[in-house]
Amino acid sequence: MSDPSNSAAALTRIELREELDRSLAQFASKADYADLRGELKTEIANLRADLIMWITGLMLASVTTAVAIAAAADRLFG
Repeated sequence: MSDPSNSAAALTRIELREELDRSLAQFASKADYADLRGELKTEIANLRADLIMWITGLMLASVTTAVAIAAAADRLFG
């Protein structure tokens, strides 16, 4: 049985490190998760602001519609 360190197929320490770096590159790091968390917080804040604007607008439209219906009913029946 021959020594694997003398084999042409044996990887050097540098080649092993490069292979490990390539393999680990597909996994997320703590910094990646921190960036993602910051982006999600920003998106959630923007979504909340948009929802507040939509709800306010819909409430205003509902009140305006109710007043218009009441005014029309008063003129028609009143």
